[in-house]
Amino acid sequence: MDGLRPKATASAPPPAIKVSILADEILKNVEYDALRIVFNKFHSVVSFVPTVSTVLSPEIVERESESGGKLGELDPYEVEGGETKGEILQNLAEFQFSCVMFNAVLENACSEQGARMSAMDSSSRNVGDMLDRLTLTYNRTHQASITTELIEIISGASALEG
Repeated sequence: MDGLRPKATASAPPPAIKVSILADEILKNVEYDALRIVFNKFHSVVSFVPTVSTVLSPEIVERESESGGKLGELDPYEVEGGETKGEILQNLAEFQFSCVMFNAVLENACSEQGARMSAMDSSSRNVGDMLDRLTLTYNRTHQASITTELIEIISGASALEG
């Protein structure tokens, strides 16, 4: 997917449609019970937290809801439209995976921009410090050369008088 190469993401995250297409390709070509997406969650400009987000397959969700597990709350809801519970869960799982992937891409982009801002701030501060040190060195050297010239002038004047 050309929109998700590092070069392309360096300036801006890919649009939701590209992430959605990639998510569809993954779901078509991968059989899974649970998908785990690892990404950097933006915490602040100077920090991010490595995060793992899990998306369960529709089959696992359906099995869990039928066995009365944590997902058993799905049963009381009736959905109109003629779709079976399995089809609804399939659609929701695909949508959830696409949303989680897009969230991961955005969080990574925010973390990257925060790291860039922090690096540029640090570089600017370091350049300012270096400029101050170089200015001080230049001024000391300039002052030493002026002092040397004055000493030579005074020595020459003393030699002429004496």
